[in-house]
Amino acid sequence: MGTAGGYRRAFAAAAVAVAAISLAARSASAFPPERRRDFGERRPNEYLIIPAVASIPGIGVFVGVISTFSNVGDSGIDLAATLAESIDDTDISVQAFAIREIPLLIPGLTLDYIYANINLGNFQTFLPGRDSPNFTIPITAQFHVQVLEPALRLFKRRFNLIYSLSFFDGFGFDEEGNEFPFRDHDAAGTVLLDLTDDVVDPRAGTRLRYTTTLDSPSRSILGSDKGPDNLLGQDDELTIENYEWVFYIPLSQRLVLVWDNQYFQAKGKEDSGEVVAGGSLPLRGYPANRWRDRFGVFHALEFRYTDPSQIRLDFFLARGILEGIQYALFYEVGQVSPESGDLLYEDMKVSYGAGIRALFDAIVLRLDVATSDEGPQTHLTIDQPF
Repeated sequence: MGTAGGYRRAFAAAAVAVAAISLAARSASAFPPERRRDFGERRPNEYLIIPAVASIPGIGVFVGVISTFSNVGDSGIDLAATLAESIDDTDISVQAFAIREIPLLIPGLTLDYIYANINLGNFQTFLPGRDSPNFTIPITAQFHVQVLEPALRLFKRRFNLIYSLSFFDGFGFDEEGNEFPFRDHDAAGTVLLDLTDDVVDPRAGTRLRYTTTLDSPSRSILGSDKGPDNLLGQDDELTIENYEWVFYIPLSQRLVLVWDNQYFQAKGKEDSGEVVAGGSLPLRGYPANRWRDRFGVFHALEFRYTDPSQIRLDFFLARGILEGIQYALFYEVGQVSPESGDLLYEDMKVSYGAGIRALFDAIVLRLDVATSDEGPQTHLTIDQPF
């Protein structure tokens, strides 16, 4: 099944199977499914602090701390912080802080703010393009990142409008090794339709997400642009669109099949002759940013089995109720291409693996191990992959 037609027939057959299972599930329960729990009523003051040594695919090997705090003081506000230092030859450090779900005056309107200080002493990244070689190029930079993200969430968070404004402030080096300062804004908008039974760990229903880059200001409350345009951000001449449609199909009380479909494209600069990256494939068996080009497609099937528990944790590193341990098996395919025709479905990249997740009220701690034709990769992070 190495041809474009073969893959399309396989995906069509999978779509028919998923549709049949979905219809059967809908006949047994209402659609959209009722929420298992209201996100706004999550338990206050739960937290998780994770000291860890982790290998982040395509970035480096780190020692650090990941922490997340839910519904602080019953205010609805969440906090998160990450401190990490590389312990290999990449010489990378990250200090990041986020305050999320800040309620504003209008019901359903919230604000997120993220700040990060990042140093790339010897960062290695892959070249973009469908035929990207399996070697990396070095990037040296130091910068601060700020993100403001207001969101309007209506109908129990089923309909979401999100605006994201980011600001980079730092320095880099040109090809001759000369240091130069740069500051730059980027903006994006997202429409999310969430017809699932839970915001944090959905097990029934569907989600649709559309994201597009927007014209960004040159000045905001975060700062003013300066230096080479869009060194690390999006190119103003490009419009990048991302589409995602996810199905959550309950096969039994504990077993869920998740079918994720993603597509991205970049519009603009078609006659430039450049390799334009509209996004990167989230294949867990490859390093981050391994496959990038103007167009991309991604499909994943993931089985999630949840072993429920109600274990109360209350010590220095964790406070809350461990609601269950979830086991996952997944299989993913994807490809990138400079064009959107049959070439996009030829010679699909494949990764597969297994994962384990610790489920809290508003926190999912996830460890996934995946492999591909370029070897194994390990992911330790917060939140479900989709």
